[in-house]
Amino acid sequence: MRDVKFVSIATDKTRPLKRLADKENYKFSIIADEQAKISNDYNVFGKPIDYDTIKAELAIPSTYLIDRNGNIVWRYIGTKTDRPKIQEILDAIDTYLQN
Repeated sequence: MRDVKFVSIATDKTRPLKRLADKENYKFSIIADEQAKISNDYNVFGKPIDYDTIKAELAIPSTYLIDRNGNIVWRYIGTKTDRPKIQEILDAIDTYLQN
């Protein structure tokens, strides 16, 4: 069994995120980053290069593995709607977080 915690961070408002989490019965925490502070701290907020039709800034889909010391040990910065495959994340967990 992998000893990891999942946290989702979205630049949406708290109420819709809570409704979604309740509806989908999520078993992980969701943080509402309404002012995009976290997204800016991780440098994943802005106008994505391949979003020609979108004029507004938004959070870029990103996945991070952070070790117990707070170090980023793996990252996946997406474009448009791509996300890492589950197996890719599991392999990264096994490689970087399981000693």
